[in-house]
Amino acid sequence: MKRSLLALAALTSLAGMASAQTTVTVFGVLDAAATSVKNGSAGTRKTLSSGQSNTSRLGFRGEEDLGGGLKAGFWLEGQVDVDTGGTSFDWQRRATVSLSGNFGELRLGRDQNPTYLDWNARDIWGYVGVATTGTLRGNFLSLGGASTGVRTSNTIAYWLPAMGGVYGHFMVGAGEGGTGNKYIGGRMGYKGGGLDISGSTGKTKKTGAMLDDLSTMSFGASYDIGGATILAGYEKAKYSTLERKLITVGTRVTLGSGQIKAQYTKATGVGAVATPQQYDANLISLGYDYRMSRRTVLFANYGTIDNGGNTTTGATYVASSNGPSGIKRGETSTGYQFGMRHSF
Repeated sequence: MKRSLLALAALTSLAGMASAQTTVTVFGVLDAAATSVKNGSAGTRKTLSSGQSNTSRLGFRGEEDLGGGLKAGFWLEGQVDVDTGGTSFDWQRRATVSLSGNFGELRLGRDQNPTYLDWNARDIWGYVGVATTGTLRGNFLSLGGASTGVRTSNTIAYWLPAMGGVYGHFMVGAGEGGTGNKYIGGRMGYKGGGLDISGSTGKTKKTGAMLDDLSTMSFGASYDIGGATILAGYEKAKYSTLERKLITVGTRVTLGSGQIKAQYTKATGVGAVATPQQYDANLISLGYDYRMSRRTVLFANYGTIDNGGNTTTGATYVASSNGPSGIKRGETSTGYQFGMRHSF
């Protein structure tokens, strides 16, 4: 009996050691909003839309302590459509394995790339909803069939270790015979004393039906002054004879359980036949978040895009893909939304 008790104690101890060395976490976000989008003469459409202040998602991440300061990790994350429940599910938000230590982190798989992360750090809305700068950024970065505007597949990435506020991230993506995924890019920055400043450069190599490389360069900064953060960013992208520039400035101010957000973004560029208004647009974004608890937030967003130019040369950016199709060149697109987000 005594021997059995000793054996049971030993097994319990070993199980405790194993659980201490390996951790697995289930996490996610459920986000939905009542949305109304008016696209010029095309009219207005009202929807219940998923992922409007933070993309709805489900994920699993884990870490194993290998000893000697080394850790192995994995991350699987996919998008969830709260409005419909979704008809399919995959891991295209992120699917990586990694090895980390004093040298930094080596990460393999599908992940967000450095040029996106640099711009997203200056987007108050995190690239979703009717107020996001992504409405002016995304279309250009998919020209020619490029698929690296946000994430890149088949990648090897290296993240620098903590170095007194200096941070960096470098990535190479294999084309694997496809179109628009052969990528190389990097980001460097410094964070300290409320200041965060960074820059990035990236290139999606000409593959498949692409006419040329698609290159991106950006830099930006934010400054935290207690209850308020001020931020600004600039990005320049080129593809063949096309060029598009973005500049954005914004602020978020915390007042008790609420946060007021405001941002202005301007797009300019020239097209294949030198039409200066082809990418010209101004986006005004406003929003308010009310934190009901650590995990639950009520939010309201507003975004309006004034597409510069006329019926021949004007841009056709829209506040949301959930709006009606058929907006004409040079018209205005405006979106409103009210929603709720819960994280777990």
